[in-house]
Amino acid sequence: MSEGEVVSKGVGELAYWSKRKDAEGKLDNYWFERFYTDHFGLTHDDYRDKRVLDIGCGPRGSLEWATMARERVGVDPLADDYLQMGAAEHAMTYVAAGAETIPYPDASFDIVCSFNSLDHVDDLEAAIAEMKRLTAPGGLLLVITDVHDRPTPQEPICFDWDVVEHFAPEFAIQSFRCLEKFGNGAYQSAEQNILFDHANTERRYGVLTARFMRVSDAQPEPEAPDSPTPSEPTLGEAATQLAAAAMRTIRSSSEQIVERVERARRDRHS
Repeated sequence: MSEGEVVSKGVGELAYWSKRKDAEGKLDNYWFERFYTDHFGLTHDDYRDKRVLDIGCGPRGSLEWATMARERVGVDPLADDYLQMGAAEHAMTYVAAGAETIPYPDASFDIVCSFNSLDHVDDLEAAIAEMKRLTAPGGLLLVITDVHDRPTPQEPICFDWDVVEHFAPEFAIQSFRCLEKFGNGAYQSAEQNILFDHANTERRYGVLTARFMRVSDAQPEPEAPDSPTPSEPTLGEAATQLAAAAMRTIRSSSEQIVERVERARRDRHS
């Protein structure tokens, strides 16, 4: 994105949040907890004494609920502006930075989250590279994002369901869902949990939710065998294979649905 586009995006997002604050009086955050926990099959114990990062956190205090965590950090390019809007009262640390350049050392966090923000970044590959860099081995990455092909000033990045493949080989998929989007809310759609109908070719938004585990970069040097033996895949290779298998499952399911629809249509006309 050009410098002018980045500035325009920031102005638009700040205007949005200013309107929300005027409308709500106080920007609530009581509903965040269930998305960080129940939606991904996690509990408070999974967050206990963990270092947690929310990328593209917004001004609502998304991590205030996680009192059991060791550290709670929200990163957003507009963080300084959010502090002026009341975020300074939140029990978490706000850091003004883009998703592409987060000022923390490697492996600084045990749980990294990107909720309703992945399509807001300026550079998708750079943002994903930061997630890989900042998540400690064995740590988790949680993603909730719109999937669409309609760039806007505030959501300039477009991608399809196969965006999960961009996280391999450093991340292994533990779970993911392709969901229909209803209204304007990714969170509301995630809560309704209605699977995306891939047989419906209507152009529309979807919502992807995914849980990944960070695979260790360090791989032991293999010993030279006395005779050739089949090699086992490394953890990184296994993560890549899992991502590819997941996408094959989506495509296969979509083809089966389309086939059933076509068969039913032919039966009606026969």
